[in-house]
Amino acid sequence: MSNTAISRQYASCGIAAFLLTATVYFCWVGLRFGMNSAPSATGDESSYDSMAWELSCGHGFAVNYDAPAFRAPYNKAATTQPELFTVSSSPSGLITFRPPLFSTIAAGLNVVFGRQFYATRSLNVLLMAATAGLLAWYVCREAGSAAAVIAIVFYLLDVRSRLYARSLLTEPLACFLATLLTLTLLGLVDHINRRRMIVAGLLTGASMLTRSIVVLWLPGLTIFLCFVARRIHKQTWNAVAGNTALFLAVTLAVVAPWGIRNIVLLDRFSPMGTQGLMELSAGYSDVAWDNNGVWQNLGAKGFFDAVDTSGMSNVESELVIADVSSARAFEWISNNFVKLIPLAVMKISSEFRPQNVVEFFVLMFALIGLFNSGRTATLVFSVLLIINAFSIALTWSVEGRFLVPQLFILHALCAVGVWSCLHGVQSSLNRTKRAPE
Repeated sequence: MSNTAISRQYASCGIAAFLLTATVYFCWVGLRFGMNSAPSATGDESSYDSMAWELSCGHGFAVNYDAPAFRAPYNKAATTQPELFTVSSSPSGLITFRPPLFSTIAAGLNVVFGRQFYATRSLNVLLMAATAGLLAWYVCREAGSAAAVIAIVFYLLDVRSRLYARSLLTEPLACFLATLLTLTLLGLVDHINRRRMIVAGLLTGASMLTRSIVVLWLPGLTIFLCFVARRIHKQTWNAVAGNTALFLAVTLAVVAPWGIRNIVLLDRFSPMGTQGLMELSAGYSDVAWDNNGVWQNLGAKGFFDAVDTSGMSNVESELVIADVSSARAFEWISNNFVKLIPLAVMKISSEFRPQNVVEFFVLMFALIGLFNSGRTATLVFSVLLIINAFSIALTWSVEGRFLVPQLFILHALCAVGVWSCLHGVQSSLNRTKRAPE
């Protein structure tokens, strides 16, 4: 079979997986929940939704939970389930604590389709399906079509892929971008060039604008690219410096407009906004220690009751809370220095701990697959998982939500692990049959 025919076979496998996953998710979401049903108002979805609506109305990156057009679908849903869909009133105005890319895309959909949820939800379904397609394409290329089928079966069974496919959150976009970044890094290990460095920078920058925690990936990614250029491709130090500088320049250029906007708006150097500092005590406090590093809503727990933000704009309120939260976090760190390493371990274990049977098998087979993958895949996947774990250790756990961008890695390794186990069982059976009586 020619190389062209083989490539077409891999592509066909990926396209089939994309179409199958998209069909399953569209049917599941549409029939069980409704494509245009209001999202829950108890989490982050309503915040991103408000930000997208305000942006589509020309009000900038802001929130306004009292806007009649924004509240209408929530008020309608709240007539039957008020505890789930009632949107609390809060000050309106510009914000910096939410990353902008997902809301920008959703705002564009609002401009085209009007006030709705079906277009944005469809986008997230397609993004999760596209990740499945890339997963099947990669596993088919590395281990064959049977292994690709195993990968998609586990992917469809994974609650995380289904849950975030119907959400109005950043996870599907973050997952798709992280998948493209992973494939780009795999290509860079095989053959390094400027084009791939530029693509890696674009994807890293876009990921930072999707999930703010990705900014903590940047040092690890930079070190890894230096390692690849120097140790694997034997480049001179000048070439290493040039390629690394190119990657960083492209990444920072993508993030620069958002960073400049935040610096000007906040009147301080905080290019990624205030979310990290506002939530710092959620990662370093007695509350964090008592909950094994799992994020808790500090505001709901009365952590900021003594902070008076009445009469302040959203930005002013963000700054006050960020200052209080960061000051208390650093005070806790200085008084509990010996707890930092155990707390970091608790955060990582809380994040990676399976929440159900499917996640348990995915993680178990992924560990097996990590030792049975090719050298390049083992290197890239291990580095990305470690970088993400390090970011979680520095911040907080959300019991699996920070692993969603790496579902491609987990399921690719899971498929290889299952396939390796099946081969092992088959080999044992063949040896038993060949053994003399």
